[in-house]
Amino acid sequence: MSTSPTLSADVVIVGTGIAGGHTAFKLAGAGVKTIVLEAGPHLSRNDAVANFVANPEKGPNAPYPSVPYAPHPVDGKANDFYVQAGPDQFVGSYTRILGGTTWHWTGFADRLRPADFQMRTRYGVSDDWPITYEDLVPHYEEVEKMWGVAGDPNYDWGSPRKVPYPQPPIPSSYMDQQIENGLRQVGLHMAQFSHARNSVPFDGRPACCGNNTCVPICPIHAKFDGTVHTLKAQALGAQIVTEALATTIEVGADTRITGIRYRRPDGSEGLATAKIYVIACHAIETPRLLLNSKSETAPDGVANASGNVGRYLLSQLNQDVWGLTKDPVYPYRGPQQTSGIVEFRDGDFRSKRAAVGTSFMNDGWSGNEDAVKLAGDLAKQGYRGHKMISAMREQMARHLRLNSSAETLGDRDNRITLDDTLVDSAGIPRPRVHFKVDDYTRAGLAYAVDASKKVFAALGVADVKTDTPYLSSAIICGTTRMGTDPKTSVVDIHLRSHDHQNLFILGTGAHLTAPVNAPTLTVAANALRASEKIIEDLSKP
Repeated sequence: MSTSPTLSADVVIVGTGIAGGHTAFKLAGAGVKTIVLEAGPHLSRNDAVANFVANPEKGPNAPYPSVPYAPHPVDGKANDFYVQAGPDQFVGSYTRILGGTTWHWTGFADRLRPADFQMRTRYGVSDDWPITYEDLVPHYEEVEKMWGVAGDPNYDWGSPRKVPYPQPPIPSSYMDQQIENGLRQVGLHMAQFSHARNSVPFDGRPACCGNNTCVPICPIHAKFDGTVHTLKAQALGAQIVTEALATTIEVGADTRITGIRYRRPDGSEGLATAKIYVIACHAIETPRLLLNSKSETAPDGVANASGNVGRYLLSQLNQDVWGLTKDPVYPYRGPQQTSGIVEFRDGDFRSKRAAVGTSFMNDGWSGNEDAVKLAGDLAKQGYRGHKMISAMREQMARHLRLNSSAETLGDRDNRITLDDTLVDSAGIPRPRVHFKVDDYTRAGLAYAVDASKKVFAALGVADVKTDTPYLSSAIICGTTRMGTDPKTSVVDIHLRSHDHQNLFILGTGAHLTAPVNAPTLTVAANALRASEKIIEDLSKP
């Protein structure tokens, strides 16, 4: 087998998403020689938009083809990638591409709440994080400045602020304002979300113009994604190596990491060596890499002396309510979500039922597929030409949908393992997933969905429908849990492996909870914290 050159640096990072890119940016800015390995390609935005337009599937990964040398889940075909061990079907979606999965994230730039870090202390469920909200505040503020977060100065979503949002808020849509009329009638309230999308031009990127395809792609790059600071890191001197699939982590007899083996699309293999290593491959690929690195010096896989790598997998449980309004509400004006219900996201009720984020979906009944589905239905009814166009305009202007997403609790039996017999197209054992949604989560979701139906009734919405609850494709957390006890966790408060002093494991895998505020800002904040510790370690003789 041919070989690629050995790469060497002070720090080797695996993954160019939010965690890897922000770490590389901080390290390169401090003069640290840094190499970043990315399994997938560097895809241009123009090519990604063209892929989206041409792809009949319009799901999260529609613009991002899965490549044989670094495959990822394909929309509508989760079972071709995941080996489902049940009882609930896991459909987590992520990309392997320079910039990572934020190419198709919603763009919500929420901090977690103080209570999200103290679920056991406050509500008697789940576990407390080993860090607090206050520990992250300086890093939250730094990330918000880096991203140019837009938010409502009059509402903080339960996360106390010492400084204002860097940008003014993304305006609520006309549809949001109509929903507010129904909320008042049932005693509920709405607020505007904070966004990592520009409300004014910032950092060389334009202001949002309301394309309404935020998931899966912002065609003009008003929405922030992981390419921004990965490429800034490259400009500062970091070496970015794309199409380099990390396959195994090598461990020395003293438990220190000695290298990371990677494979190129042509089959050639190489080795990357460093003083310190950072794994930042998101919450599925990170445990796959760690577990795939069994050796005499790591018999259960890297960082897995506790047996907790891959365990405590977290997601969220979703359900939609939709119907046809009497008067037009005009969805598709602005981003896909700009506002949501306030009341279900935190409170004493979390001792008995899950927190739920109920959002007003500004993309019709079925997102990017809404027009396609309606056109098919009308065609079956004999509609053609201008008659079809008129009918579509009239109906889609009245499409209203609320989406509720409930937190799940950490369960050691919800986990990712490697399948014993099935491999993916790159020859790596496929991820085997066991996931079970508990009654706590289902109770929270049922409460929020019932409230959504009351809002629809207040608005006079006809023919209200709901779907079967389904796991989120966007939220994947918890497989490399943070903690102070090496027996029950994988990384410490700085995201350093308990087992290997020169290994840091970043990303949503460290999270102990998956509350309804999006995890991405917290991933970036923790990456900055870890970067400080890495720079401190490198300064020691």
